[in-house]
Amino acid sequence: MQIIKEKLDIDEVLEKRIKNTLKFLNIKSKIMKGNIIHIPKTNIAYIEPHKIIINNITYLFFNECGNVYINTLEEFIPFNDLEAHIKANKTKPIDF
Repeated sequence: MQIIKEKLDIDEVLEKRIKNTLKFLNIKSKIMKGNIIHIPKTNIAYIEPHKIIINNITYLFFNECGNVYINTLEEFIPFNDLEAHIKANKTKPIDF
């Protein structure tokens, strides 16, 4: 069985929104582009989302989608709430 994986370009507007949010929060993180995965001679295909990882939380983004998925595709928040979610889930320093 052959599996074909092609890089998925990130939408310019989405990339700009993500970068502006990260810049505002002073967070350095790399956006990992998603993929289109399909098996030839079948109708099976999967779109792997774009990702960023902040404080051990993976945020998943799809082009032209107003939601941000958190760790899995089961839990999501509106993109407008991303900043608040990142702030609320900052890791706290350990006291010694």
